[in-house]
Amino acid sequence: MGTIARQTIQNSFFSYLGVILGGVNIAILFPRIFSEEQVGLINILLAVSAILAQFSTLGVNGVTNYFFHHFREKASRHKGYFSLIAVVVVVGFSLFLIVFGFFGDQILSSRAEESPLIGKYGFYVIPLTFFTLSFAVVDIYAAVLSKSVIGVFMQEFVLRIINLGLSLLYLFNVLDFASFLFLYVLALGLPPLVIILELYRTGNISLKRPDKELLSIHGLKMISVGAFYILSGFGNMLITYIDRYMINFFLGLGATGIYSINNYVGTLVQIPRRAMGKIAATFLAGLWTKNDREQLQDIYQKSVLSQLAIGVLIFIGIWVNLDAVFHILPSSYESGKWVIFYIGLTNLLHCSIGLGGVIVVTSKHYKLNTYLTFILGVLAIGTNLIFIPIWGITGAAFASALSKLIYVALNMVVLRYKLGIHPLRWSHLTIAIAGVLSFFIASLINIQINWILLLLIKSITISVTYLFFLKIFRVIPDFKEVLSSLWRR
Repeated sequence: MGTIARQTIQNSFFSYLGVILGGVNIAILFPRIFSEEQVGLINILLAVSAILAQFSTLGVNGVTNYFFHHFREKASRHKGYFSLIAVVVVVGFSLFLIVFGFFGDQILSSRAEESPLIGKYGFYVIPLTFFTLSFAVVDIYAAVLSKSVIGVFMQEFVLRIINLGLSLLYLFNVLDFASFLFLYVLALGLPPLVIILELYRTGNISLKRPDKELLSIHGLKMISVGAFYILSGFGNMLITYIDRYMINFFLGLGATGIYSINNYVGTLVQIPRRAMGKIAATFLAGLWTKNDREQLQDIYQKSVLSQLAIGVLIFIGIWVNLDAVFHILPSSYESGKWVIFYIGLTNLLHCSIGLGGVIVVTSKHYKLNTYLTFILGVLAIGTNLIFIPIWGITGAAFASALSKLIYVALNMVVLRYKLGIHPLRWSHLTIAIAGVLSFFIASLINIQINWILLLLIKSITISVTYLFFLKIFRVIPDFKEVLSSLWRR
């Protein structure tokens, strides 16, 4: 688990640097230099391409997590495994082109008349899908080789710098919107390219044919696993992106833009989960191979404690400083106040199960994860259909939170009764109580001073009181033990 701990810390470091850069770009520049419709367009293009790219992977990400340890052998460049995933990219993208060629207009929007920007720039879904597909495949390959940091570095840091630079060029009229969008899309091709070059440099890539013996042994199982991962990945993409797609359907690009900016603020809660989950899958798959349930239980509980403790602090820190957030954003974006709350809550719920989802995925019961994510996807569509017409963009965020609550509950049932892993500890409750108490104390501070100073005072207050309550509730000793244990392993 030492590799997991070290790379989690490194990934988190670059992720939070990316948050700072992304915050400047997405939360400050985007709403001020682009119209709500332009912001909505960018997010719709990203959402549609992400969903389509997930299908185009043909489940190879799950296959890599589940089977790569059979191919791992540096001397043979991992027995031609890269060639296998390269073929998948070619086949998957070809299938996407066929489907998009026939149904592209229907996929993109049924509101083309109200959203001329989609009609003008919708073709960018094609390169975006290819870049997203390529990154997803090579990034997971790098992760199973314990090289996840490069993907995070490129995606969360370098790409954010490039995008910030492009936004500034647009701000100072060096670029028009068409040129900005072209370069913005082109930049997304850089992370997968850099990962491939780095893997080639370190001797982890070969274009020789995959090992025939291993394919004959595991081939049918790999196809079966891949098929299930297509469905499970689809469910994950739906819960992540379907809200923006359906908001555009019901309310148009402007509402999509407002929702997307506020959604970004709420997703900050999930950074610890993303950082750890990215590199844990292969390690957990190895533990299942050895049937080391004791260590699986240990890792699970520690992942929950660390993710939840940090996630709660981020969540209450954002919510108590909400007025400061809306000092940064244009006034029209204040309608998304409760979007931040429900999206933050959604991600906090996901933190509450730690690596539980990854543990299920890497076990022999991986099909259950497919069923759960399929249920999640159906719930996401159904709840959005119900609540967006009623509550607008707030309804979309509420739908996400409700869907995720049901998913988390079902995941805990699977962990407890199928895998024998106990998902709940008293420390979860004490962390929640510490968060609530800290929030109410910080919310009492309401002095008439500069909003930046008020943000700093509230942030310091909530951090100190939160740590204080964790200490008196005896969560900090457990948390310290978690961190030291993860680092030693």
